[in-house]
Amino acid sequence: MRPLSVGLPPVCGHRTRRISPRAKFFLTQALASGQLDLSSTKAADLLTSVCLSCGKCESVCPMGLCGPDLAARVRAAHPGFAGYLWKLWIERAGLVWPLAMAVAKFVPKGLPIEAITRAKASLDALGSGQAPAPWLFPETFDRRHAGQKAVLFAGCVAEYATPQWKDMAKRLLGGLGIEVLPDPGFTCCGCTLGHAGASDAQATMQQHNIEAWRRAGRPTMVVFCASCRCGLRSYTRKDLGLTASERETWSGGLVSLSDLLGDTTFRTGEAAPPAVRYHQPCHGAGGNQDLAMLRRAVGERLLFRENETPCCGFGGLTKLTAPELSDLVAARAFAIYAPKPGDQVVTGCAGCVTQLRASAPNGVIVGHWLEIMG
Repeated sequence: MRPLSVGLPPVCGHRTRRISPRAKFFLTQALASGQLDLSSTKAADLLTSVCLSCGKCESVCPMGLCGPDLAARVRAAHPGFAGYLWKLWIERAGLVWPLAMAVAKFVPKGLPIEAITRAKASLDALGSGQAPAPWLFPETFDRRHAGQKAVLFAGCVAEYATPQWKDMAKRLLGGLGIEVLPDPGFTCCGCTLGHAGASDAQATMQQHNIEAWRRAGRPTMVVFCASCRCGLRSYTRKDLGLTASERETWSGGLVSLSDLLGDTTFRTGEAAPPAVRYHQPCHGAGGNQDLAMLRRAVGERLLFRENETPCCGFGGLTKLTAPELSDLVAARAFAIYAPKPGDQVVTGCAGCVTQLRASAPNGVIVGHWLEIMG
């Protein structure tokens, strides 16, 4: 078989070996049919050094192939410790997130498992008080959806590590006149589990969320994390027992909080930074609901160029399996943004906040756009 490495544009913002979605498709097909045997070592190298699970390849692939989904099939055939660790991390989020946040400062240096120390650094950043101070304040709310009801799908990070995001989202929905229904018992969207190759656990979580949605009366679901939105959107493309009518209701009822803000007007407070750089999440490619809202709210203070959309390097499993690559991509993103001390970087993805806040240059503050709201 000829080498599958091909030259592609640097869509992920880093220089390393790359495999196109089409090549990954043929690779997984060959593995599934028994035409190709791949050792666990080579599978690990292939799927940690060339795939960041960012999904950007899907947006440029004429066949609509999703590289992370295809790579997940190979991971599922070669489960290893890293996949198990990430599976455990997500499945036990209710225990692990608060525990990790609490003990982050006491984890000894030089642990034999570098992945854990890298994860510790990210959690340290989330809990270190480096979040931006509120400086954007709603003045008049867009009330066109007043009286409607919705549930909030907050996601793992907001549920267990940064509950203030969830609280602010509820306050904004209240200002919009939207009644927030009780949490029906959602769990992780399962997206990262799937990319880690834990397809059975992913399906269990997805089915759990569907049943919770049904019990709640199939309401509108409001999300504020790009990765969660991407994961939830994928439910309609899989055989999860959704009827044709439910698929339509699920897709049509999955709404970004930034979209609901609509024509809400804002005033700028004294804590506003000189400049705000918007980081577009890879999983938000093609949507940009957050960007449109921030452009209206922040105005010329917001910096964003369409041709500058680097990946943050978090990459889900990449943070655990290829930490050097993950750090390299994050450094490349900041080199492109070139923020000055006092500037801020805001985004709408929990994973991006975790990664960029842990990698930010001195004097540069990183946060979810919900954190700048007052």
